[in-house]
Amino acid sequence: RNRIGELKRQLEEVTKHRKLHRERRRKSGVYQVALVGYTNAGKSTLLRQLTAADVLVENQLFATLDPTSRTLELPNGKEVVITDTVGFIQNLPHDLVAAFRATLEEANEADLILHVVDSAIDMREEQMKVVLEVLEELGARGKEMLTVFNKIDLCQPGQVELLTPGEGDFIRLSAYNPADLERLKLLIQDKMAGGLHSFRIPAVQGDKISLAYRLGTVVETEVDGEDMVISVDVNAQDYEKFGYLLAGCEVNTGDIDKGEQIEG
Repeated sequence: RNRIGELKRQLEEVTKHRKLHRERRRKSGVYQVALVGYTNAGKSTLLRQLTAADVLVENQLFATLDPTSRTLELPNGKEVVITDTVGFIQNLPHDLVAAFRATLEEANEADLILHVVDSAIDMREEQMKVVLEVLEELGARGKEMLTVFNKIDLCQPGQVELLTPGEGDFIRLSAYNPADLERLKLLIQDKMAGGLHSFRIPAVQGDKISLAYRLGTVVETEVDGEDMVISVDVNAQDYEKFGYLLAGCEVNTGDIDKGEQIEG
């Protein structure tokens, strides 16, 4: 009983610690990406290859327990925070869900979820269903999601073309293929794009100017007297979360052409 009590206390501290980090990231306006998937789908490998992160990669159950967050620079120069999470398993007991909530909540707080799937196994459909069920239980099922069919280098001939999630956007890749990783970065970048918003900010208010740059992709800047007029391409989620911080500064709102969608 003493051991159980001590572990519960430690879990509460971890939860508070992760919550504090998430609040700091939200206030900074950084775009958050969470890697989720069935155990051994290759999430940690993907994180390591994308960010050159020194993270544990093991072919065993629950190799990743503590959330690992790293900064990922996109082709347009913008940065996002990408976080690995514990691997899901079938019929995950409710008490285990509670115990791992500190890591699983990263998915609930993310702006974009990358659902990583082991493409080379026969049970991928069942494993994908398990992951979606756990996300439903966490309240994260409605999040923006991109299905990442990993390990296509291990697939049998003709198998890769059959990899589709049924709904939503997806990409087929190998975490060890640099060209595939660049395609994934472009897709994440495309997910961040949204609408064009223009803000008139006094030049002396450096904190608001800095926030405008972090809010999205700056398309155009202009000096008008003692003000800076900044046009920013920002996705709807970030605008909803952080736009109020620039209340009174916005001068024009319009849609922006996001360009052609990248094929999976």
